[in-house]
Amino acid sequence: MTAEKKTRNPFLAALLSLLFSGLGQVYNGKAGLGIVFFLISAAPLLLWGVLGWPRHFIGLVALFIVAIVLWLFIAIHAFFQARRIKETELKKYQTTAVYAFFIVLSLASMFVPARTWMRPLLGVSPYKIVTASMRPTLQEGDRLMMDPKAYDGQAPQRGDLIVFEYPQDPKLQFVMRVIAIEGDTVEIKNKQVLLNGEPLQESYKIQEAAPTDDTRDSFGPLKIPAGHCFVLGDNRDISNDSRFWGALPLANVKGQALYIYWAKDKKRIGLTLK
Repeated sequence: MTAEKKTRNPFLAALLSLLFSGLGQVYNGKAGLGIVFFLISAAPLLLWGVLGWPRHFIGLVALFIVAIVLWLFIAIHAFFQARRIKETELKKYQTTAVYAFFIVLSLASMFVPARTWMRPLLGVSPYKIVTASMRPTLQEGDRLMMDPKAYDGQAPQRGDLIVFEYPQDPKLQFVMRVIAIEGDTVEIKNKQVLLNGEPLQESYKIQEAAPTDDTRDSFGPLKIPAGHCFVLGDNRDISNDSRFWGALPLANVKGQALYIYWAKDKKRIGLTLK
């Protein structure tokens, strides 16, 4: 008994590979090649992650370009392969159920939060700014990339922009600047930060409101205990930071902010955070 022969539709082959890399080749009866193409399409994610390139904006852009080129190449290959094959004997795996399974798998993956897969694969994690507490360095709507492994085996340093769990509500995460570290003494007098008794030069901060006598403008002195750091927002007059809830436990630190990968102001895209 001869196997059933079916004509391969080039447009359907291309569409299948667009939905799931290599699936168009499977549709064309070339399952081995389909698997190879799928592995090739996944390789840049693993390679970039091992090399640590996504820690830099240009590395993330390069990954995006390579992924798009491979994605389109595999779909175009499936299209011309189907035109060349025209008609083929169907194999057991060439069924609607198989195609549907992989399509559903691909569509379902779109609902997986980016930070869930980016951290293990690329070594970075996305974060969105929702408050004005870090203006002008960060603005509402900025999307930045952070390094969740930046402080594995080491503590944040003065000046670092860190992502951390808010001590009074761990479900919330904020980005702020490290001003003082373990052993430092920090004090604020009339809006001027004193670090170990010396005025701290802060070109990044803004303070527009009139001085007051409360904790916002006068604080301390406080010696930072072991396992903690002291953080402030760059938009000093509206930031809810260590002046109000104390030194931040290092256990709450989730990573270091690296760069802005998307922003309302397109001129800010690619900005390295300092």
